[in-house]
Amino acid sequence: MKSEFRLLAGAALLALITACATTPPDPRILDNARDAIAQAESAQAEEYAPLEMRFARERLMAAEQALGNEREDDARRLAEQAELEAQLALARTRAALARAELQNKQRELEQIQNDLVEVFGEEVLER
Repeated sequence: MKSEFRLLAGAALLALITACATTPPDPRILDNARDAIAQAESAQAEEYAPLEMRFARERLMAAEQALGNEREDDARRLAEQAELEAQLALARTRAALARAELQNKQRELEQIQNDLVEVFGEEVLER
């Protein structure tokens, strides 16, 4: 009877310890933020959206610290914010690059028009 009680008490203690134990936060929750920052960096976002890139990096660092302190909810929220900041930086970079490309095309068009006027006269643009 005593051995059954000990076995039962041991099983109860093991179940209690298992229930109290927490699993460490999964470090992969930061992967999307890291990937978004890397993608923005490769698109030259540091040049075109430096503020957003700074915010993204700061939030990623805060998420890493929160993860290290086992505050998984905070880490997840900060990582999501970092990812969004990096995506915003990437969007602003793409917009700036598109504007620059448009300006280049407009200059090329003006040069072609000037060349045509030089060869054929002003009336070539009136048609």
